[in-house]
Amino acid sequence: MIFYFSGSGNSHYAAYTIAEKLNTPLVSMAECLKTNSMNFDARQDKYCGFVFPIHFWGVPYLVTNFIKNMQLKMNEDTYVFAVFTCGGSTGSADKMLQKLLNKHNINLSSVFSVKQIDIFVPFFKIPEKDKREEVILKSQVDIESIVNHIINLDKGNFDENKGSLPFFTTTFLYPTYSYYRNTSKFRVSDICTACKKCEKVCPLNVIEIIDNKPVWKLKKCTLCFACLHICPAQAINYGKVLFFFDSKNKGRYRNPYAPKGY
Repeated sequence: MIFYFSGSGNSHYAAYTIAEKLNTPLVSMAECLKTNSMNFDARQDKYCGFVFPIHFWGVPYLVTNFIKNMQLKMNEDTYVFAVFTCGGSTGSADKMLQKLLNKHNINLSSVFSVKQIDIFVPFFKIPEKDKREEVILKSQVDIESIVNHIINLDKGNFDENKGSLPFFTTTFLYPTYSYYRNTSKFRVSDICTACKKCEKVCPLNVIEIIDNKPVWKLKKCTLCFACLHICPAQAINYGKVLFFFDSKNKGRYRNPYAPKGY
């Protein structure tokens, strides 16, 4: 059984590929939270995985919420793994995740990471097509390697994207994540077509179309940018209109292997 969360489709692609190779069920954390379906029985599964993107060098709010509220039955010898997708480094996300799992008496057998396109467009511009294809090709090779490790039941931390100062980045920068999750930083231009794609893709049901424009109903979201990147008109932007901290004209990206409408 593999639990996944994905905004741009990067983590969905990784989770789907791994689940298919392992012949194990794929479960969306977002859908489970929406439907309040939080009881799982993985005693028939050899593997149990958690696949999600890194947010601010740590665990996304949605994933934290999911793990805190899940009720998961598994065998003592179940192989438990985590796969992080990241545009930069993962910091000490592995330690954050293990701390969350400790409350359920679950120990990670292994940890992996896969570099993907960085979708945090307030800071970074989406690269050109050839660079994107290069990153995707490399990620496919990395995922194959991860699958082999899992099949062999290899134990250990295989995350090669921690960065040079993982403890520092997570300890001092992850706390700013709560501030940036404020939905007041989103804005919508007049080119919005009210297609409702942002409303449908929001993993926490934060967005509602009112008077033909998206409105963020809650003060905070998980900041996955699914709404921003799926908008066909690029009408949604995030950040103050400053010389660098703004998503305008930075490009948009969804993993080409993400399912339609996801």
